[in-house]
Amino acid sequence: MGALRSRTLSPAQWAAVLRVSVADDQPAMLGEYAVTSDGIRFTPSFPLNPGREYVVSFAPAAVPGTAPDGRAGVTARVSLPAAKRDPTTVVAQIYPSADVVPENQLRLYVHFSAPMGLKGGLDFITLVDESGRKVVDPFLPLDAEFWNSDRTRYTVFFDPGRQKRGILPNQQMGRSLEIGKRYAIVVSRDWPDTNGLPLKEEFRKSFTVGSADERPIDVKSWRVSAPNAGTREPIVVTFPEPLDHGLLVRALGVTGGDRAFLDGDVRVDEHETRWSFTPRTPWHAATYQLTALAMLEDLAGNRIGRAFEVDQFDRADRVAEADRTLIPVVIVAHP
Repeated sequence: MGALRSRTLSPAQWAAVLRVSVADDQPAMLGEYAVTSDGIRFTPSFPLNPGREYVVSFAPAAVPGTAPDGRAGVTARVSLPAAKRDPTTVVAQIYPSADVVPENQLRLYVHFSAPMGLKGGLDFITLVDESGRKVVDPFLPLDAEFWNSDRTRYTVFFDPGRQKRGILPNQQMGRSLEIGKRYAIVVSRDWPDTNGLPLKEEFRKSFTVGSADERPIDVKSWRVSAPNAGTREPIVVTFPEPLDHGLLVRALGVTGGDRAFLDGDVRVDEHETRWSFTPRTPWHAATYQLTALAMLEDLAGNRIGRAFEVDQFDRADRVAEADRTLIPVVIVAHP
């Protein structure tokens, strides 16, 4: 490798030393060459195709300025693993998970078993009524795609202009969901995953619509169960109504005296009416704070102390909204 490090080779000279092609009778692929501590690295100008075979030839005698030493060249056929061709990705869950949702529900979350592709989700999600008819324009059409970081959760927004009373779309079309009726969210099998393959099967979640929820979240109605010091048993919080699943896992936590959030595992179950936190290390005998950030919402967009229907800009008694709500949790040593 020393001879190569001391020379600047042209593309043609590099290809004579290390040649990568799609077949023996095809020209060398374009790319960049580099000498590393233990070999030569070739980076193609265009990505290699999974499953396709490539011919790699190494000819040490072709290095300019080297004397023939009798070493023969080496040729090998290599390939990347072929992409999966049988669909395996499925819809793992849709939240809210309950069978009854409020008439003014704002969001739903579609969770997948594997990363999805780049196509927009609204092309593959349909809301149908109990007769199987598509509901017209129930969702907010957005250019932005609301994925989590690994593209396994997609957020769908019901059109808030229809869900909130007094807004023109609500007056013209009514809410997307009607109380007492039954609907289904249908996720098409055609939605491609990150490998370009369709879902393994269509997914359908049925639910009934209950009355609108226009009351703010009342933390005084939460039931908090505290563990004993010296254990890693969870703090468990039970709510009188379901809260927004996506926000529950981000906007509720436990803080110590320095207001920093503790490390631990969050679990949401019982149709989003129960939240629990298990710490990484055992609890100390102390007063902790169950901390709810201002972004926390229920299914209808109501927040702590503020209903979604209230227009904050029209209130004469506007006050700055607290960035968090603290609920003391006293943990004592087991007697």
